[in-house]
Amino acid sequence: MNIRKLIYKLIKRRFPMVWNKPGGNDNGSHNPWGRKGGEQGPPDLDQILRQFQRRIKNAFGGGKFSGSESGGQEFPFFGGVVFALILVLYLLSGIYIVDPPERAVVMRFGKYIRTEGPGPHWIPPLIESKEIVNVEQVATSDHNGLMLTRDGNIVSVGIAVQYRVGEDNNDVRSYLFNVVNPVRSLNQSAESALRQVVGQSTMDEVLTSKRSEIASAMKEQMIETLKNYNTGLWVLDVVMQFAKAPDEVRAAFDEVIKASADEERLVNQARAYENEVLPRAKGDAERLRNEALGYKQETILVAEGNVQRFNLILPQYQKAPKVMQTRMYLDTIEDVLNSVNKILIDSGTGNNLIYLPLDRLISGKMAEGSTELSEAANTVSTAAPNQAKEKGQ
Repeated sequence: MNIRKLIYKLIKRRFPMVWNKPGGNDNGSHNPWGRKGGEQGPPDLDQILRQFQRRIKNAFGGGKFSGSESGGQEFPFFGGVVFALILVLYLLSGIYIVDPPERAVVMRFGKYIRTEGPGPHWIPPLIESKEIVNVEQVATSDHNGLMLTRDGNIVSVGIAVQYRVGEDNNDVRSYLFNVVNPVRSLNQSAESALRQVVGQSTMDEVLTSKRSEIASAMKEQMIETLKNYNTGLWVLDVVMQFAKAPDEVRAAFDEVIKASADEERLVNQARAYENEVLPRAKGDAERLRNEALGYKQETILVAEGNVQRFNLILPQYQKAPKVMQTRMYLDTIEDVLNSVNKILIDSGTGNNLIYLPLDRLISGKMAEGSTELSEAANTVSTAAPNQAKEKGQ
C-alpha cells in the first residue's frame, strides 16, 4: 500500500492534472484512476498500464490480439515488431570477419577468453568484445645516436629494426595484455643493444670490418630481451644504416677508410695474380719433373742397351781385335758425321781437303752456295789434271 501511494505521488508530480489545479472542484468527474464521487485512494496500476498500452496502440495503429476491450489483455503489434527488430540487430551486430593476416582476441567483460583465427565469427555484444591484431604487418623502427666504442672513440651509428607481432596465439595475447606499450619496450631494448654492442667493439670494427657482425649481435640481444619481457613481438632483422665518425674528425677517418679500401683492392689483385701464376708454375714444375723422369728412364735404358751391345761385341773383339777396332772407328766416325752439316772431300793425294758449305745451301742461300759450289767444282777439275801430271812425272 505504501508503494502504491509513493508511485501515485510521483505520477502527480510528474503529470499534474486538472484535479491538482487550485480551486478545482469537479467532484471526481475527471479522476483518471476510475474513482467515483471524489473517492481518494491509491491508483490502480493495472488500469494505468492498460491505458498506456491503449494510447501506444492508438498512436501507431495497433490492434488487439485476443480478448475484448473490457476484459481481454491487449498486446501492441508495434511492440512485437520492435522487439524482433532489436533482436535481429543484436544478433547481426555480433558478427565479424577476421582476415587471413589477422587474429581476433575475444574478451568477456575485459577478461581474455580466446583467440580466433581467420574466418567469420560471432560474439554476444555488450557481453564480449574483440581486438583485431595484424600478425603479418612488418613495422620499422629507426634508432641513431653518438656511441662510445671500446677504444674510447665516439661514432655516430644508425640502425633500422624490422619487427611484427608473432603468429602464435600466446604471442598475440602477450602483445595485448602482458606489456603496457610493447613497441616502446622494443625501442628501449634496441637502444640498449645498440649501446652495449658498439661499446664492446672498436671504432675500426664499427666503421669498416665488422658491421654485419655487429648488426647480428644486436638482433640476438633484442630477441633475448623481448623474450624475457614476453611482449609477443618478433624481431625480423636489424640493419645498420650508417656508421661514421663525428664531423670534427670525419676527414681523417675518410682517409682511413679510403686506405682500407685500397688495401683490400691491392690484396684482391695480389690474390688474382697468385691464382694466375701459381697454377702455371705448378704445371711447369710437373712438366719438368716428368721430363726428368723420362730422361732418367731413357738414360738407364740406353746404358743397359750399351752394356748388352758391349757384351755381344766383346767375344768378337777378343777373336779379331784389329778388325773390330777398325769397324768401331768407322762406326763412330759415321755417327759423328751424321750430325754435322759440313762435307770434306779427300782429293786422293796430299793433305788438301775440299770444303762444301752445305749449311748455306740448307739455309736458303742458293745463289752464294751455287757460286761457291761452282768454284769448288772448278778447283776440283783443275786440281785433278795437275795431280795426274804429278803422278805421271
